[in-house]
Amino acid sequence: NREEGRKDMKVLSLFDGIACAKVALDRAGMNVETYYASEVDEKAIAIAQKNWPDIIELGDVRHVKRNMPSAPMLRDIAHTLGDIDLLIGGSPCQDLSRANTGGKGLDGKRSGLFYEYLRVLRELKPRYFVLENVASMKKVYRDEITKELGVEPIMIDAALVSAQSRRRLFWTNIPGITQ
Repeated sequence: NREEGRKDMKVLSLFDGIACAKVALDRAGMNVETYYASEVDEKAIAIAQKNWPDIIELGDVRHVKRNMPSAPMLRDIAHTLGDIDLLIGGSPCQDLSRANTGGKGLDGKRSGLFYEYLRVLRELKPRYFVLENVASMKKVYRDEITKELGVEPIMIDAALVSAQSRRRLFWTNIPGITQ
């Protein structure tokens, strides 16, 4: 619910999928003025757009920057990202997960997209950020992400809110976040 003096947030969700972050923000009662999404999977984009036609789709994370050139995802108009209040993302985990014994970690094609999240974070300088990834990654990768983001991760298990146990790490600069 809207509190007096509380401004509406501008959110950028990288690796957005079907806009689950939008669901979480809505359920938390956050006032989201603008929700930008970066996603490449056409089926995921279609689901997000069907449920929230006001989402501004930016396309591939590798092209996200403060001044976006004209792009089909932006309906052929140039767009400038304003000040972002919250950057959310969960870069792909395939190369980090212990389930993939041949994974290349942060050097992998998919999980290496973490560095795109980091680039966007540094360029846009949002007030707050959240990065989520698999808890089963090797310590060396966890330490690298922690070093780059400058905050320790918090482990949260999805079993707190669902019937599935799925341990995830969250790095954030939002004060007071705990499991």
